[in-house]
Amino acid sequence: MSMSILGEYTLDYVRRNKKSSAAIMTAILIATTLLSALCGVLYTMYTDGIRLTMLEKGNWHAELYDDTRGDRLKYVTEHPNVEAVMIKGAWEVATIEDPRRPYLIMRGLTPNYWSDMPEHRMITEGRVPENSGELAISKQYFEHHPDLRIGDTIRLPIGNRTLNGETLEPRTILKNGESFAPKEERSCKVVGKLDVTTNSVTPAYLAYGYLDEASIQPDDKLTVYMRFHNANSAYGDIEAIAKSVGYTPDEYGKYNVKTNDSLLAKYFVFPSGKAGQFQLWQFTVPLMYAAIALMSIGLFVLIIHNAFEMSANARLRQLGMLQSIGASPKQIRRSVVFESLILSAAPIPLGVLFGWLLDYGLIAYINSMDKVNDLSDVVFTFGWPAVLPSVLLALLTVWLSASIPARKISKLSPIEAIRQGGDIKIRKVRKHSLLGKLFGIEGELSQSALHARKRSYRTATISLTLSFALLSGFLNMMSIIHVNELIYRDDKYEAERDITLKIEDGNVMDPKAEEQIRSLPGIRSAMFVSDVTASMWVREEVQSTELAGIGGFSRLASSGKFDLYAEKGEYRLRTTLIALDDQSFAEYCKQIGANPDMFYGKGMPRTIAVNQAKDDIHSNRRNVVRIPFLKLQVGDKLNGAEKVYAEDTSNYTFFTEVGFVTEQMPPLGERYNNYTLMQIMPRSVYLKIVGSMDETRAMRARYVSAPIVAEKADLINPLVKKLKEVCDTWYGSGDYDIWNIEEMNRKNEQGRQLLQAIILCVSLFLAWIGGYPMCSQLFPATCGSVVRSLQCCDL
Repeated sequence: MSMSILGEYTLDYVRRNKKSSAAIMTAILIATTLLSALCGVLYTMYTDGIRLTMLEKGNWHAELYDDTRGDRLKYVTEHPNVEAVMIKGAWEVATIEDPRRPYLIMRGLTPNYWSDMPEHRMITEGRVPENSGELAISKQYFEHHPDLRIGDTIRLPIGNRTLNGETLEPRTILKNGESFAPKEERSCKVVGKLDVTTNSVTPAYLAYGYLDEASIQPDDKLTVYMRFHNANSAYGDIEAIAKSVGYTPDEYGKYNVKTNDSLLAKYFVFPSGKAGQFQLWQFTVPLMYAAIALMSIGLFVLIIHNAFEMSANARLRQLGMLQSIGASPKQIRRSVVFESLILSAAPIPLGVLFGWLLDYGLIAYINSMDKVNDLSDVVFTFGWPAVLPSVLLALLTVWLSASIPARKISKLSPIEAIRQGGDIKIRKVRKHSLLGKLFGIEGELSQSALHARKRSYRTATISLTLSFALLSGFLNMMSIIHVNELIYRDDKYEAERDITLKIEDGNVMDPKAEEQIRSLPGIRSAMFVSDVTASMWVREEVQSTELAGIGGFSRLASSGKFDLYAEKGEYRLRTTLIALDDQSFAEYCKQIGANPDMFYGKGMPRTIAVNQAKDDIHSNRRNVVRIPFLKLQVGDKLNGAEKVYAEDTSNYTFFTEVGFVTEQMPPLGERYNNYTLMQIMPRSVYLKIVGSMDETRAMRARYVSAPIVAEKADLINPLVKKLKEVCDTWYGSGDYDIWNIEEMNRKNEQGRQLLQAIILCVSLFLAWIGGYPMCSQLFPATCGSVVRSLQCCDL
């Protein structure tokens, strides 16, 4: 039989049976709406994650981390995979009359840089520079020069910082005896204010200007970022570009380049060998949405296939007659499937539209919630990547729904189809005497109606079950993640800290400032910590027996994962010198059973060696195996060196003596690299060692980190305000930063609320799908249907 005849017959049947067609179309509309909403939410979360990463870190894939000469820039721009290049120009120095900072350091940024990198978000007033001679200046400069206004033109002497006839790097610390050698005067128009500060170590205010690529000189030292056409080859291409530009690999064989790993990971691009280093819990949210999509498809297949089955049964005799005059089983199946496609033509586009409206309302609700100050609104996106999957999933749902009855019908012989297409025989409904005795005629009638329509309520029951399962599963998942965060910490020795104060003025912290902070009401404990990394050259005999048992220095150095380097039978490992204020050092010594007096006033600096490491082979998140790192005893002399990398120029070395050996770290609230020897000492001993280091390195070694614990959680926010008041009396803007756990918890709570809102909406939608048909039959319409059922039952 011709398919055109079956097609005309199917179209005619759809036109004549408007009620059944409307029921099927309604079910398809609801299914498409939910699938469209799910796809839209997933796509919005994906694109918003990329957007936030770009806002925070920039829209770039790789960076040449060393200075790149202007005449080598062509090797970057001419690379076939480079889509865009973002350039920071050479640093320039201008002298200004300011007792706080004597210089203004500035560099130009290309238009691509201003548009694609985070600096444009730093403009709090005004605009980004768009022409040569325009500047956006640090807000510090405006604070210290209140007469300056955006739009003003300032005259700046441009030149070099010099010392003993040599030019100093523009950002270096202030040197005794340095002078300024002017080269030219330049008029600059101030067009913007930058939300950026420099600490007291840097004797200059910061400014950014406009850089025209055509003006780049061959000797200019540039910082170059790039974005690739094909992000999949980013990790390989940046290595090739670095080699062509003239970079040389370090002792580990790696070039000094950086990659935007967080952005590349959003595109599912990972460094070589690391793509498989992800655990199942990291894919919890995508797996959860995939499960929702599968449950939704399964649910609507149950709903819609029943409707198609009723439609097919209603015309079973007609299909049997068509089959008897030559229609093949395949043509019969196609007729039923063709009916589903006709009925899907209008509901699927409408369902996509309704899904868009649901997502729009959901995102608007999320954006209306109170947020932490720096938490931006979610940007709603609903493009083809959301529309196409929702349409395909809807078509798949409809096809599966129609295929089930079509397959059953096609297996019937013509005689069976004609015979089964007659009047439906009504089965007797069993009596429910127990409910009749308990609730009277109403109870017996209700139970009889439910029993007579138990197949009709199956979908509603499944829908409600899925709704509650989804909601309870999500709540359990969130609880498991929370418990996981409490039990499995990244570092066994991570401090209990409510507030962390970072001080970066480069000076030795005044004991009076420490005492003033400690005496603030509400502080239970405060520790003031400084640290610096050095290196040690050792032989293989120094490694502990336990370390040798898991491969020793040779395995660690050859793996490239740890800070160990092998050369001529010796190994260079890292050691971190950690300084504690006197009070904290005394408390730490009391905890480990050491005498603090033995570390003061000695010729050779004495330290507490924390001689332990995490066994990277046998450790896991549940059980961290710790082993001795080196063979150390009290009285051993350790030879340290300031030079950590091969490119470091300093040759300063120093000796320390092991005064005590322990496996217990103080609660610093910091995380240090594995297979590193920690040496704890009083601050006065530490300052004698770092005082002979390179001036810039010594300055940074005096930075202070202070983990602070509050007496009560509700005192954290008041303490932060008081800490800011104290720090403002001791330090300038840009010299300190305060972190607190309450702010972090608020951000995490915002993320949980977002997920809860999405899951709650999906659960309510599933519950409505199941609950609405059940309620509509159990209440007003139930009485009529029950009465009609009584006429067919032996009650």
